[in-house]
Amino acid sequence: MIIVLLALVVPNALNLLRGPAETPGIFDQSYSMTQASQISQETGKPMLVLVTADWCPPCQKLKRSTLIDESVVDWVTTNTVPVYLEADENSDQIRTLPVRSYPTTLLIQDGEILTSFGPMGASKYIDKLSSAMKLE
Repeated sequence: MIIVLLALVVPNALNLLRGPAETPGIFDQSYSMTQASQISQETGKPMLVLVTADWCPPCQKLKRSTLIDESVVDWVTTNTVPVYLEADENSDQIRTLPVRSYPTTLLIQDGEILTSFGPMGASKYIDKLSSAMKLE
């Protein structure tokens, strides 16, 4: 029982000790929800909204792994308009979204949420997004 507890706690503690991960490069454009919505309407690409928090260990893990994976970066930049919402800076916008936990990725098009999910590895992340867009 103690070994299982340590296996669950230690990785999260280490992520916290490392501090917040850098914002992944796919969010370098720093689009607001309003800007992204306009671009989405113009291009037909859905918005990919990442809701995260600097104090959240699973968020840091997602940012340090899945969201910098080359296949995810390529897929997201080709198929979506990415938006990064950090809890402490964007709490008003986050309250308007159906977010129950951190991190949450939402795929939104024309005001409709196509999918919403938590952290996962790169291939499953792409599969989940592709499936929501019917891009198998």
